[in-house]
Amino acid sequence: MMMTALARVRPEEVGIPPSAILRFMEDMTERNMNLHSFMLLRHGKVAAEGHYYPFRKNARHPIFSVSKSLTSAAIGIAIGEGLISLEDKVIAFFPDKQPEAVHPYTASMTIRHLLSMQTVHRKSTNKEARDIVFEYLHTPPSHPPGTVFAYDTTGTHTLCAILQRVTGTTVHEYLETRLFQPLGMQDIEWETCPLGINQGGSGAYCTPEDMARFGQLYLQDGVWNGIRILPEGWVEQSTSKAVDNSSAGILLEGRSGYGYQFWRARRQAYCAFGAGGQFILVMPEQDAVFVSTANTMLNRDEHQGILDSVWTHLVPSMSAFCPLDDADYQRMQQRLSALKLHLPKGSSSSTAATEVSGQQYRLSANEPGWMYCRFTFSEQQCELIFVHETGHARVLCSMNDWHIGPDPFYGLPSACGAVWADSSTCLIHIQLLEVQQMFILTCRFDRDGLVLQIKPAGALSTNHLDLVLIGTKIDAP
Repeated sequence: MMMTALARVRPEEVGIPPSAILRFMEDMTERNMNLHSFMLLRHGKVAAEGHYYPFRKNARHPIFSVSKSLTSAAIGIAIGEGLISLEDKVIAFFPDKQPEAVHPYTASMTIRHLLSMQTVHRKSTNKEARDIVFEYLHTPPSHPPGTVFAYDTTGTHTLCAILQRVTGTTVHEYLETRLFQPLGMQDIEWETCPLGINQGGSGAYCTPEDMARFGQLYLQDGVWNGIRILPEGWVEQSTSKAVDNSSAGILLEGRSGYGYQFWRARRQAYCAFGAGGQFILVMPEQDAVFVSTANTMLNRDEHQGILDSVWTHLVPSMSAFCPLDDADYQRMQQRLSALKLHLPKGSSSSTAATEVSGQQYRLSANEPGWMYCRFTFSEQQCELIFVHETGHARVLCSMNDWHIGPDPFYGLPSACGAVWADSSTCLIHIQLLEVQQMFILTCRFDRDGLVLQIKPAGALSTNHLDLVLIGTKIDAP
């Protein structure tokens, strides 16, 4: 099936001055926001899109819990087809997974409860289990369903398992002809659990344009090119406030309420949200959709800064008419074409660089088993090598820029950059490009040695790499 690209226009053509988009980009820089991409649509047309080098326009990004909103759409379609209903009891779909004595709370839990995060559990159950649903139904409940908002990714996974039970196909397969193909969403990848059930709570990957198409579908009340994709009324029902989420551990739009796997936002807007700044913000009052991908996991709740900037700089500028501004438009285009991943401000060189270049350091005991490390500096590059018993791990960075190569911990494609924050402190940033993961290495040199802190932020299990290492100089023979 041929995909028709979303129409691209100058922002003024849809009532947005280029200066507003410039202010948004400047604000992201001032906030040190680790943005990977953004896209702004109005009246169904792309007014601006930015992709931060080395991420490319058609790169597929992990969208984490935005996957939940895809799952919600699948449930809505299945309800429209008469396969399930909101009041169906969850336990009824899994007679082979029920405990011998089903707790009354678990027995009364419905599909509606799963959708609105009002399940019987105070948090997700075992997401790493081979049979997630079995664990879900066997975990003792803490409260009756429908009484507490508690973010529960395993509940969303259970929705996928229900859909797979009634359709005989995965949610990904189910949506392929019902949602993805009609919308032209061609680059969807969706992880599965060991039993072959899509990880509906967090496992999908797609391009920013795929995300934008999904948001535009909701803005158009579930209709695409004149064809109804989602059942009539489902968009309003699933994106309206179903439950108060004041107790949510996530700060998002002032905790304005939660629907069926969608978060409410200010000014009658709503969004699909994934950890680290993955957003599909649908703004009916402005007839607009905003999409972002990012990694803000280093600082909890930093993702909110993306939406704050949208509401501060983009939304107030939207109007019915906007005159052409060639000068600002050219500045906007130049800025968009020069976007790069965030690197801290710093210098490419330092007096310490000459002193420590080539120096080897004996490292304090650490779980990865690194015995020594060595730095080599020039004004263009920084090389760091960790030596262990069976070999070595190496990272090569550009100074004040990004070098594309394997990371030292997993050997995966990465962007690696370094700056001197001051005369004795070198910061190394490593951003994996196919997995949502980054590492910040803070290297503090003094006369006697080195203190090296490694701080991971992302989706991988990296506790063994969350380290502070002491390096002692080894004199050259």
